[in-house]
Amino acid sequence: MTTGSDTHRWGMVLARPRGLLTAESFWSENADGIEETLRGTSVLFFLHQVPGLCEELEVYRRWAAEAFVRGVILVNPLVDDPRPALLNELGLATLHAGVEQAVPDTASIVSDNAESTRGVMERLHELGHERIARVSGPEHLAHTLIRDTVARRVAQELGVELRIVPGDYSEASGQRATAELLKLPAATRPTAIIYDNDTMALAGLATASALGAVVPDDVSLVAWDDSSSCQLASPPITAIAQDVHAFGRTIAECVLRIESGQTSFEVPEPAHHWLRRASVAEVTPQP
Repeated sequence: MTTGSDTHRWGMVLARPRGLLTAESFWSENADGIEETLRGTSVLFFLHQVPGLCEELEVYRRWAAEAFVRGVILVNPLVDDPRPALLNELGLATLHAGVEQAVPDTASIVSDNAESTRGVMERLHELGHERIARVSGPEHLAHTLIRDTVARRVAQELGVELRIVPGDYSEASGQRATAELLKLPAATRPTAIIYDNDTMALAGLATASALGAVVPDDVSLVAWDDSSSCQLASPPITAIAQDVHAFGRTIAECVLRIESGQTSFEVPEPAHHWLRRASVAEVTPQP
C-alpha cells in the first residue's frame, strides 16, 4: 500500500492465540474507536495479530527495517516487558496504552486496574459474599498481576476467602476453572466468581448450568469488560464495564498529540464501572 509523504502509519500488534481475538469483542470495539477518530487525518492505523511475544518482537524489527510505521501503540503491558526497550532501540515512537503507572518521558495512557479491583471486591462483600474466586487472565500480563495482588490485599482487609484460578481468556479455561471451583466442598465453594474477560464468564455460565448450579442463586458471576454477549446471556452477566470505544478514541487522540510534537504526557483510560445485572445476587444469611 502506498501513501503520500505527509501520511504516517501507526501500528498495534496483538499477541493472541489463533481464534481468541475473534472471540473477544474488546479489541474490535477499541479498533473501531481508533479508526473513527483518525478518519480524515494524516495518520493510518494498522492492527496486526501474532500468536506470541517472539513473533510480536519480530514484527517491530521488520516494521523498523522497512520504515513501515512511524510509531507503535503498545498495549497489554507485560511483567518484565522487553518491548519498550526494543522500540526505543529501533527508534519507533511509542504510545504506552494501559500501563499502571506513566512511563517517564513518553506518552502514557494510565489504567485504573487497582481501583477497579478494589471496587468489585468491596461491592461483592457488601452483598454478603465471603468466599470469592477470581479466574484470571494470562499470568505474564501486568494487569493480571495487579488485579491478583489487589484482590488478595482487599480480601485480607475484608476477611474474605479468595481463590485465584489462572486462566488464559479462552472458553476452555473458563469452563475448566468454573468446574474446578463449583466441585469444591460446599463449605469452601465460592459464592461469587470474577472472570478476567467476557469469554471466560460466558463459558462459566454454561458450565455452571451443566453442573446444576443456578446463577445467581448458587453462585454469582461477574465479567471484566462488558459485551453484547454478556447483555444477552440468560441471566445477563454483571460486568466491570469500560467504554472500550472511547478508549480507542483516547488512543487515537494521543497518537495525534504525538504527531503534533507532544512526546511526553499522561492521560487516564476511560474509567471502569460496576454494571450490575441478574447474574449477581445478595447472599442470604444461613439460619
